[in-house]
Amino acid sequence: MSALAAGRRAPPSHRALRHLLAALVLGAAGWLIACGLLVAVVLIAAGAGTQLSPFPTFGASPAAQTDIPPTYLTIYQRAAADQHLDWTILAAIGKIETDHGRSNLPGVRSGVNCAGAAGPMQLGVGAGDHGCGDAGDAWATYATDGDGDGRRDVYDPADAVPAAASYLRAAGAPDDYRRAIFAYNHSDQYVAAIFMWSRRYRASATASTNPGAVQVLPFTGHWLAPLPGTSIECDVRIVDDVIWLTDRFGLTVTACFAATGHALDGEHPLGLAVDVVPSSGDWSRTLEAARYFGWSERCAASGCAGVASPPMRVVLYNGFPGHGDPLHCHPPACSAHLHLSWVHGAAAPASPAPWVDVLVAGARA
Repeated sequence: MSALAAGRRAPPSHRALRHLLAALVLGAAGWLIACGLLVAVVLIAAGAGTQLSPFPTFGASPAAQTDIPPTYLTIYQRAAADQHLDWTILAAIGKIETDHGRSNLPGVRSGVNCAGAAGPMQLGVGAGDHGCGDAGDAWATYATDGDGDGRRDVYDPADAVPAAASYLRAAGAPDDYRRAIFAYNHSDQYVAAIFMWSRRYRASATASTNPGAVQVLPFTGHWLAPLPGTSIECDVRIVDDVIWLTDRFGLTVTACFAATGHALDGEHPLGLAVDVVPSSGDWSRTLEAARYFGWSERCAASGCAGVASPPMRVVLYNGFPGHGDPLHCHPPACSAHLHLSWVHGAAAPASPAPWVDVLVAGARA
């Protein structure tokens, strides 16, 4: 169970009425889906709108193909198709909950976690509170024999993923993914993280012309490169993004790769973060850049993690400790700046990430 997955589901008694009402509504709408009418779904994630197209639209992005085991990818896609859902939402839940079954934490392959949840999708199995809440017993209602082997095994992804899909469907998906995901785990941060991973896992059919579209660049052996005209080094894969960023918004980079002096679990030790200031001293330019990548007052305290616009993982500015313009980050105790971090694969400090999200050339507009 991930840290984000620690806020567990409501007990079944609190969910039963919601499930019944959702089932009635979805039953009335089912014939529309059977007729092939595809309905766009609008999500509200942490106060920001996130739009998902109907479930057949999305292929697997390079990030999905790299991160999701092939067996799991097939199971996510089949289970979602059966329930007329977006498979990337299921995959994102599997990622956050157990890293697609690869986590070694209690309850993934046997037993239960601290909330009595089990399996790769961490569904409640009626085991009660084991120290961090009661996940209830969703398995009793949604248990599925997904592979037709005559067993319903919460630890088998072929059974657990279809059960999770049925749960989401009953809780409001696809009409309201945010409500369904929040029912799965009562945490706004969890919901935002699911949307973030869902976006990463979707292939974009129009990436070359779609503003803000990203591509995934694997590590190919060349890690750090200097920004033109400076001694500041970044991961070579983000250099073009940084050049565009500084030109577009009139900014100067003050830091990128740094083995020390920054959080070891952040992106500076990977060369995948920049600190920038306005070249002209006009801090409205940094505000413009921050807003371009999804920063708002509403999400500022969290660095807008999970709701930042691709390819950024976090945008640290006004409202986040130690960052912001001079009115919010007072010199000399605080050095005013805007911090931007790129989404990437897990890596140890002072080493290259296995993959990085970057803007495609046509998206730098």
